[in-house]
Amino acid sequence: MTSPFHYKQFTKFSIFSIFASFTFIQNELTTYWLFILLFHQELALFGLGVIGRPLVRILVAQLSGYISDKYNRAKLFYLTRGIASALLFPLTYAFSIKSVLLIFIIYYVRTIIVEISNDIGYVAYYAVIPDEVRPKAILYVRIISMLARLASGASWFIIFENIGVYDLFLNGALALIGLVSLKGFNIGGGSRNVKLTTGIELFRRNENVRGIILTYSVTEALTYSINYLLPLLIVTLRGSSQIYSLTQIAYYAIFILASFIMTRLEKPTKIMIAYILSGYLVYLALIYNSPYILLISVAAASFGSGIIENFVMATIKRSVSDEFLGSVLALDTFTTSI
Repeated sequence: MTSPFHYKQFTKFSIFSIFASFTFIQNELTTYWLFILLFHQELALFGLGVIGRPLVRILVAQLSGYISDKYNRAKLFYLTRGIASALLFPLTYAFSIKSVLLIFIIYYVRTIIVEISNDIGYVAYYAVIPDEVRPKAILYVRIISMLARLASGASWFIIFENIGVYDLFLNGALALIGLVSLKGFNIGGGSRNVKLTTGIELFRRNENVRGIILTYSVTEALTYSINYLLPLLIVTLRGSSQIYSLTQIAYYAIFILASFIMTRLEKPTKIMIAYILSGYLVYLALIYNSPYILLISVAAASFGSGIIENFVMATIKRSVSDEFLGSVLALDTFTTSI
């Protein structure tokens, strides 16, 4: 089988993934930990931060899917990712002066831009992977990005303990450097046939798209709270920021393992059984009252997500062309967030 690294676009995206994955985890952990530190006695404000991403996804998913198919995806990705990275600088300032209003204004504006960028990036991820090497390509880019996330999660506690809120500033700079590695990137777009309702129309007409989106969205939504309520769960169970780092190590180590297993599973029934059972384990683990049990819960969520991706993507790509990939993936994001 041809190596996916023979494809220039895939190689560029792989290099970019190292920067993007490292800074993503640093930003997520720092932002949500700052939320819990600032608002642990005002949980409504903490909730306002946690709900930001799914709320914004519901509002912008259809639009972002449409524009990712309608216009040049690479240019949109440069623009949105660049602005999102730059906004980490004023967000650092807002957290440093503890201005609640400024924090939430910048946070929500950045979240809107990030979600548009993520939808385009989600399409980019699959658009640069040729069908003939898809399982191996997904495995390789996963290993690269998950190792970067693993390193980020493992080092976050040390970095945060030394520079605190300025970790956001550091990662803004690193994210901009990573964006430079995509120079000459080309991921298509520019469809004349796409409409705002294209994703919904394909969902209604295509049984395969409808089945996979409903199954995947519902089960992913059930484990969503584990990732975004982790700071609150850790504090409630009398854990610490070290536990937060350990959960990330558990999540991405298991994700890499699941990626290897994914390449060995071919029957959809086995994939779905493994996926659904891992979802049950997420909540069964929480019966035991200890911050360390979160490691098992998070690992179960990671295993489920890791083992099903190729099956989901193969089903969608067999059912729709790359021309409308953004619209369908955005609909998946929309239903999951609801």
